[in-house]
Amino acid sequence: MNNNSPLTYYRWIFITAVIPYVIGMQSFIPAQIMGLNWGGFSWTIILLVGVIRISLHPGAVTMPVWVWLPWFIYITVQWFFDRSFYGLQATLQYMVFPVTGVAASTYIYTDEVLLKLKKWMSVFMLFIFLMMGLFVAKISASSMGSSTIMTLVIFGALLLSDFWVYRNRKSAWLFSVILLFPLLTVSRMGILMMLVIAAFHFANRTAANRLLIGMVALCTGLMVFFSASFQKKTFFSGKGDLEQLSADNGNFNTNGRSKIWSLAEKGISDHPWWGSGSRADLWMLMDNNYKLKELHNDYIAVLYNSGRVGLCCLLFGFLMQFWLLYRCRQDVTDAYTAVIYYAALTVFLSWIGFMFTDNALKYATYFGNFHFCLIGIAFARLSYQRDHLKTVLV
Repeated sequence: MNNNSPLTYYRWIFITAVIPYVIGMQSFIPAQIMGLNWGGFSWTIILLVGVIRISLHPGAVTMPVWVWLPWFIYITVQWFFDRSFYGLQATLQYMVFPVTGVAASTYIYTDEVLLKLKKWMSVFMLFIFLMMGLFVAKISASSMGSSTIMTLVIFGALLLSDFWVYRNRKSAWLFSVILLFPLLTVSRMGILMMLVIAAFHFANRTAANRLLIGMVALCTGLMVFFSASFQKKTFFSGKGDLEQLSADNGNFNTNGRSKIWSLAEKGISDHPWWGSGSRADLWMLMDNNYKLKELHNDYIAVLYNSGRVGLCCLLFGFLMQFWLLYRCRQDVTDAYTAVIYYAALTVFLSWIGFMFTDNALKYATYFGNFHFCLIGIAFARLSYQRDHLKTVLV
């Protein structure tokens, strides 16, 4: 494993995460250049950095790559038959977070490096808090959106890991502070996913604690659901119950998602197995005079564009990545690795929800990159410890 300092790599991770926020606050800078917004430039930069790192140090990779090959090969071949610019953009975008994680796994992470990264993450968290404050004060809206909530879920998973591993009450308090933002913005899936990672965090390994936290999360969720602000945003009538949480219910406000999802049904039924082609969903939305560029549901988008085969390849990557990480749980012997490892496992749960209501696959710089870096760090730490143990035994 190559021992070049990983700090340079993580400078790119944090810089590309900050760029869209900073640019979003500047009214004199154009939102798009050459068809890409600044978020697009961010993921393009980190994709190139990751590819270069892997190309220079292929033997240092410790994270399983093969689990993502079916997905990569499928969407690449599919684009080859289409060869559109937007198809290429989407194809590369879907590769960003796995490539970022694989590149992260090529480094050696000493305790000192992890402490440094923790400080950087703390600074980044303060930056996000600042953006949130500017939004609440109605000074800037650059932090408004599900992408920021996804970043907060990463923070939340790490804070809860720190709490359960070190019994650090300050981390539990900070998690409560983080939870306030999705509550203030009434981000419905964001609230749910924050409660999910609290209730099912893998670092919480005591049955009694799991039951207690689960009950607290459930009660909190019900209180939020029946609050006036949540009811007003969720139901057109301003009032509803749990049984009305269905896209087919006329009283349930999906922010227009149910309409565009129903439009996608025809394309899915016409091309169920192989899909309609790379980024075909964009053309479908344009043909129906929608200004939206996304279906805001990764499952439906992948089904529409890549069919059942493509969706199976994608889900295979996620499930195998989770399983290969989960089976290493007995190898986690130190607290530093445990914090990263359990947070990485837990964040997998939030993909389930965010992919259902948004474009989590394309929010790499805000969400996927951070999660897969945690996975890469966990694999790298465990691999180094196994190699070191072998050396000692010999």
